[in-house]
Amino acid sequence: MPFEDLATEVSAPLTAAQDRFLSALSTTAESVRVLLDDTRAAVDGQFGRLAAEFGALGPTYLDVGKLAAVISSGPTVSPAALAVVERAHQVLEELGARASYTATVPPGGSLDDTVGAVLADVGRAMGAARVVDLARRDAYRASEHERYLEAFPFSLWSTAERRLAPPLIIGVAGADLRPSALAEYLDGGVKLVLIVEGPATPAPLVRLITPGVFVAQASDLSVLDRLAAWEGPGVVAVLPESSAAFVHDPSGGSELGGRLTVSAQPAGGSLHRVGPFTVTQQRDEVRQLSELAARHAPVAVAAATDTSQGADDPVGKLAAWLLAQADPASTADKDTTGG
Repeated sequence: MPFEDLATEVSAPLTAAQDRFLSALSTTAESVRVLLDDTRAAVDGQFGRLAAEFGALGPTYLDVGKLAAVISSGPTVSPAALAVVERAHQVLEELGARASYTATVPPGGSLDDTVGAVLADVGRAMGAARVVDLARRDAYRASEHERYLEAFPFSLWSTAERRLAPPLIIGVAGADLRPSALAEYLDGGVKLVLIVEGPATPAPLVRLITPGVFVAQASDLSVLDRLAAWEGPGVVAVLPESSAAFVHDPSGGSELGGRLTVSAQPAGGSLHRVGPFTVTQQRDEVRQLSELAARHAPVAVAAATDTSQGADDPVGKLAAWLLAQADPASTADKDTTGG
């Protein structure tokens, strides 16, 4: 199934989280539109009055726009900041018009860079809200804050902003699946779904299992319902049936035995190198998952497989927050591509 079609299917269980984010953007964009209308009306009215009072030579010798800003008493922004608030409004509308937030990792590319770029793009919504707030307080400085509308990297997101994140769907080749790089993004409400194409290592996500993060890999998309039900961060890899299948669900309790369920696990006897990942590294993945399962959870071990063949009103609160916040917040290895 093409990535676009599978991404649409994958996004369905995550609709609630997506809609919550989009609704917050819509409400925020409308509030900014009202602010813009009030500002334009105030400036136009004041300009007209001042122009009449100073006569035809007034605009030649006086900066009427600055004078309008000085005497303004309404809930507006200065004429000098009007353009940047208009741009912030455009950013909010653009991001709010998207049906989902997806990307694919180019062949041989970096999963870390791709996810970081998508989050920085989505983060422009937070950056836009900050810019509007700064403009209202006459604290906007282009040299420092203009970049917020171009990209707002995840490292700058506050805790509240991280809880707001919409789900992301990322396509990636199995040879480019380096999930350990995703650990820094698994915070707040960030949810990642990785659609993996081609051979992959048997248990790539095992290295991400931590108490507060939902981690799963499976070929059955029903696991996404459980990801959607978890309010914290999470990552799911949609992998071939030959890969291990497990779910680490933090809602299962404080003990790993209640959180981890392993439903299928390759025996590890027919491994081949996948991209940069050696047989030794893959055996370590399988061993790690086996030891976790043996100590803490029942496991159904699948037949040995060859992984080279497949491996309150929250919206209102968010909108209000968006506008009001200014918190800075081995030679035996075989390359599968070579036969």
